[in-house]
Amino acid sequence: MKQFAVLTFVAALVAAPHAVRAQGVPDGFTFAAGGDMIGPYHAYPGPEDQGFARVAALLRKADLGFANQEGSIFDLSTFAGWPAAENGGGYPLQPAAAAKDMKAMGLSLVSKANNHATDYGDEGLVATLDSLAAAGVAQGGAGMSEAQARGPGYVQTPKGLAALVDTTSTFPPMAAAGPPVVRRGQTTKPRPGISVLHVREVRLVPAAQIAVLRAQAGDTYSKPGEARIGDQMFSASDTPGTVWEMAPADETAILGSVREARAKARFVLFSIHAHETAGDDDVPPPTDFEPMVLHKANEAPSPDNPTPAAFEPALFHAVIDAGADAVVRTGPHVLNGIEVYKGRPIFYGLGSLFYDFGGRRSYTTPAGEVMNFPDEWFETVIPVSTYRGGQVSEIRLYPMVLSADAPTTSGVPHPADPARARRILERLKAQSAAFGTTIAIEDGVGVIRNR
Repeated sequence: MKQFAVLTFVAALVAAPHAVRAQGVPDGFTFAAGGDMIGPYHAYPGPEDQGFARVAALLRKADLGFANQEGSIFDLSTFAGWPAAENGGGYPLQPAAAAKDMKAMGLSLVSKANNHATDYGDEGLVATLDSLAAAGVAQGGAGMSEAQARGPGYVQTPKGLAALVDTTSTFPPMAAAGPPVVRRGQTTKPRPGISVLHVREVRLVPAAQIAVLRAQAGDTYSKPGEARIGDQMFSASDTPGTVWEMAPADETAILGSVREARAKARFVLFSIHAHETAGDDDVPPPTDFEPMVLHKANEAPSPDNPTPAAFEPALFHAVIDAGADAVVRTGPHVLNGIEVYKGRPIFYGLGSLFYDFGGRRSYTTPAGEVMNFPDEWFETVIPVSTYRGGQVSEIRLYPMVLSADAPTTSGVPHPADPARARRILERLKAQSAAFGTTIAIEDGVGVIRNR
């Protein structure tokens, strides 16, 4: 088993005795980012597709091209495993050759910690990592052990070593990587999987309601002033509302990985796959096909409420303080705002880079439920960030639309026409204003200037 030879080579490079300690982002470094890659499940367009060629050129011209790779990548005809009992909302699968198409498109680095990473079990995850490595695509967020999944993934760029620290707060419980277990003096192998961040939503209710909730639920384990019903926590407060809590051990491990990456790489990226939002309108009832699992792993946020949950901005500021040069949140199928914190960009949601449903804008589950996708799920931007003096100096935002009219081009990004490009950028401009970010629209491209 290859077990990602590309990362093994780079790990050896950064551990070499004469390795030079990183000094920060080189002047002129460019970073291009995409959102979720859900497919495509057909061949990538050829050079005759000039629109797609323009998209690929943005990624190839950058020093680093990145996106979130959802689903699995291996040839089913040679796969010795089987579908997992828990999945992220289906079993998306691409052939092994798709990894080579990603590399040719300009994606040299992908994130793998997401709710679809183990749709085909540990075997499927390992096969996917082997496919990526064979194609020369580096990854972060997954590995053969908890230490590997938590640790940075590295890739060499034209301007020096880049690192990715990746995690997810939206995941099936079985997807988490784990350490070895010792039993009767013998030690098991570690468990393959992904880096996870356990979070919980706590409802704040008047103190008088806590006793009622505890009595109804038969809760005898919660601390005074708290109650638990199923996975939902309630806490007494004079101000009703919702707060989010991160598991301290997970947060500490993530920040430690960012510091490790900072010590070795010229550019450090942090990414997280997080479907959690600030509101409740993104939680449809579970179906037979998509049962509700821990942390709402099977839900996609509504375009009506893409605002991130409160733990996310706090975490993003912390990872930048620890040394990250950029933050990308994936998971929501819609765009969200952009913040520049201490000279480093935070992309709160880039939607999808690919979104392939066979030329349709809807999906019918085996249980018969019809899910209709709004126009916003087929709109995105590709931001290209340029760095000078250790900070981002300019971000250029290229608006894109995803095809949804023919199976052979389904889910593929193309530059938006002028009218739609302006609508996309105006919406992103309004969302980013909430984070104190100003976006100018120049010749159909959004521009953020930090200096």
